[in-house]
Amino acid sequence: PDHEEYKKYFEVDSIIDQLYELQSQVTELRGAKNADNVPDKPVGASQVFQNVNNMASKAAVSKVSVLLTGETGVGKEIMAHSIHTQSDRSEQPFVAINCAAIPPDLIEAELFGVAKGAYTGATASRAGRFERADTGTIFLDEVVELSPRAQATLLRVLQEREFERVGDNKIRKIDVRVIAASNEDLAATVKEGRFRADLYYRLNVFPVHIPPLRERREDIPLLVEHFLEKFHTLYHKKTLGLSNKAMHLVMDYNWPGNIRELINILERGIIMTESNDSIAADSLFPGIDDGGYEDVSISESGDLKTTRIERRRAPQHSSSSWIDEVFSSELPLDTIEHTVINRAMAVADNNVSKAARLLGLSRAALAYRLTKFDGDITHSS
Repeated sequence: PDHEEYKKYFEVDSIIDQLYELQSQVTELRGAKNADNVPDKPVGASQVFQNVNNMASKAAVSKVSVLLTGETGVGKEIMAHSIHTQSDRSEQPFVAINCAAIPPDLIEAELFGVAKGAYTGATASRAGRFERADTGTIFLDEVVELSPRAQATLLRVLQEREFERVGDNKIRKIDVRVIAASNEDLAATVKEGRFRADLYYRLNVFPVHIPPLRERREDIPLLVEHFLEKFHTLYHKKTLGLSNKAMHLVMDYNWPGNIRELINILERGIIMTESNDSIAADSLFPGIDDGGYEDVSISESGDLKTTRIERRRAPQHSSSSWIDEVFSSELPLDTIEHTVINRAMAVADNNVSKAARLLGLSRAALAYRLTKFDGDITHSS
């Protein structure tokens, strides 16, 4: 008597349609999870970073498409989101999609939607990512992976601001700002016949190249501090930050995986370290002896190689040392930091670079700390 009620659960079309929808949800959830592990905005103070940031700001106030280029892991989605938040579309949706993560035969339906009955399993019409991003911004990562049909539809969207869902003949108008990204040279893929030349020219109206992390090393302390704060919150613990040796390794490493690799290594360090302990070098780079000191470089094969150097030991103080006086004063750590930095700036005649050398910090790291004091410390370059 109940066979009609249960019949729908055995319909092939319904199951296939649900699989497509589930795949779409999984992709969105992965994007949301990844978003928890990246800065809300790009982080850095180096000149090369400032140049890129200025380019992105100019792109934000324009109406044209933007093409972000750079190695894997340099933060192209972070920059795309920054462009969106600085634009007049900031209150509208920001939709990100990794074109390489969607099977080629599904990418067109995923981007532009599908009409009921378009193929086996399409039991209902479904909007695509472009419709969800209407009036806002869509970020197409690894755009080179688009199928030829999807490239043609994207070109039409850019030229005519219209498209049709897969299997539909209804023309839909759309108002979407497109930001594309690729870690490949798109001009080379055009020559190879893998990417449409006319689409490339449409996307490449405003190119922005994001440099690898090894070309902006002075930003590393800022990035480390930023991500450690995020992971402290995520894992409900508070470490003392990187040990001197760990920071040396982080600064000298070539970071082939760029910011994404830095995030992963710092998360491992937080997991491996107890609260109120410093993050040791071997928590970041397993297998490195913490009893010594290694100068780090990358071999021609891309492997991490180290040259052992004896590490200088911190001097031991008696029970009546200045550190005991600091503890007995029960001053907050922020106050102690403020006092030390203020004294260093005074000794250095308010020259940030000189004060940074006195404190054993990079200029960018000290400049970042100075911003926490709301202008209490005056300084010069």
